Amino acid sequence: MVRFPVAVAGLAAAAILAGCGLTQQSPAVLWYRASTSLTALYAVLTLPTEHVEDFLKSYEIFDQEKITDKPEDSQNIINYYKVINHLCAIGEVEKMYIPPAMDLSQSIFANQMLWEEKGMADKLDVGPGKKILDVGCGRGRIAHHVASYTGAQVTGINIDQSQVHFARKYAEQTGLSDRLEFKEANYNKPLPFQNETFDALYHVQALTYAEDLVKLLKEMHRILKPGAKISFLDWFQLDAYNASDSHHRKLLREVKAVIGAVWTPTPAEYAVALKKAGFEMLSSGEASVDGGHQYALVKQADKFFTTVKGIVHFLCSYGLLPKHLDTLLQRLTEGGQSFVEADKLGLFTTSWQIIAQKPFATVSQ
Repeated sequence: MVRFPVAVAGLAAAAILAGCGLTQQSPAVLWYRASTSLTALYAVLTLPTEHVEDFLKSYEIFDQEKITDKPEDSQNIINYYKVINHLCAIGEVEKMYIPPAMDLSQSIFANQMLWEEKGMADKLDVGPGKKILDVGCGRGRIAHHVASYTGAQVTGINIDQSQVHFARKYAEQTGLSDRLEFKEANYNKPLPFQNETFDALYHVQALTYAEDLVKLLKEMHRILKPGAKISFLDWFQLDAYNASDSHHRKLLREVKAVIGAVWTPTPAEYAVALKKAGFEMLSSGEASVDGGHQYALVKQADKFFTTVKGIVHFLCSYGLLPKHLDTLLQRLTEGGQSFVEADKLGLFTTSWQIIAQKPFATVSQ
């Protein structure tokens, strides 16, 4: 039984959030983050035992190099996100990604907002009346921001029904249901849309679970209108990575588990796949400023969750919180420092951005 008052836990979470730099934000943002943190904390405290067990077991997929079409792979992904979305929402990574470093004087949340506007939405050339697809939309918070910022209609798809539920609920609560739609869908299956439906498409660190990248990209090409642009922000292996270096391999294993990655492609592999699928590459490169490193933001997230883990461990030791919360935070924080080290060494990045375009239809002479 949980004897530690949830309200006090929420206040503790809010205090830690403030200590991690969110005091620089507006009162509206502070309230949003504190209320979201409290809601997520309650969800984690009341998780069914089977969800906790399934989540811990799901980490076995991160030992793989590729996702397969076996049902257990898809189920592990669902079991992972069913819990990780709540854990991440306790802190600043509710959107479940470390953003490109846009302004290191600001918080993770602020950098997410900056990149989603200037780094992504502006490059898609969309506005009111246009239709955008968000692939792997999570809880729909990026889609919500893009719809608010551009005035476009945004549809999000996700394999996890629980996250689709949260996305729909938030759209209703904020009065944006007329511009947001969310569907439960597995992008490794045919996309549930007609040909030439969308004016733009994006994904944020979602395609590590692609079974067949070219096949998926051809599906994206099919549902996009001629001239539509796509923005991919994803996890990539960089030139400095040496597969024969045992320490590099160790960092790779640990970082994959931290960020929930399976496949670790190179930018060159994506370039080849995009060309095969019929896209024209417009740009491909590191989206972060400051030499292309994110580790300052990674440190912010690691500091927050490590601090929370310490407080939770203390409270659990006195029976004031359920022990599964301590177990979950221990699993979540493993490898955080490896992420920092790997980014400093330039071995991998989660902020490599590709902008491509479906060619305009050729006019017959």
